[in-house]
Amino acid sequence: MTGFWGSDLAGVAATWIAALVTVAVWSYLLGERRLFELAQHLLAGLATGYLVLLAVREVLLPRLAEPLVRDPLGNILLVPAAVLVGALAGARWLPRQVVALPVAVLVGGTAAFALGGAVAGTLLPQAASSLVRPGGPDTVANGLVGLGITSLVLVGFLHGVPRSRIMGGAAGAGRWLLLGGIGGWLGFLLVSRLSLVVDRLGFLLGDWLGLAR
Repeated sequence: MTGFWGSDLAGVAATWIAALVTVAVWSYLLGERRLFELAQHLLAGLATGYLVLLAVREVLLPRLAEPLVRDPLGNILLVPAAVLVGALAGARWLPRQVVALPVAVLVGGTAAFALGGAVAGTLLPQAASSLVRPGGPDTVANGLVGLGITSLVLVGFLHGVPRSRIMGGAAGAGRWLLLGGIGGWLGFLLVSRLSLVVDRLGFLLGDWLGLAR
């Protein structure tokens, strides 16, 4: 059974659609931009529709509309949220002064959530893992190396503060360590994307064309 024929019509259609979209994306490598742009628009449209449906079904209806309809007086604090949502939904037709407030609340809340998540989910665990714990020589050495690297990278982010020659050297070393970490992350990202390319090739040659099993 391949994508060209099979007893399961839905499976054959799904295989064909996936194969054609993959070929459309890869056509960019040959200079064909129209098919690639069509695939981009398809991805953006599907992602936007899915996110809108998810927001409506999982957030707006169960957490905003239904509580207000069921008990308006008991959920009076949800009324400002409903007003902000309505202002954002009608931003295209409302005056800019009216839309500025909900947009500011949205941007500020998102920034605060992202900053809090970065501090609580990344910076604090990184600092905790850098603490030197008692143990054997290997444990102490690993802790010291981690603590030194973390301290140097953090010093590299100090801007606008008078620095001595030692602090300037530490900041430079921290920036180089940061660049090394970014390079390693980009290398890992490249290898993971190559594995996706191999997987797509296996899909086209195996599931679609039936040439490789």
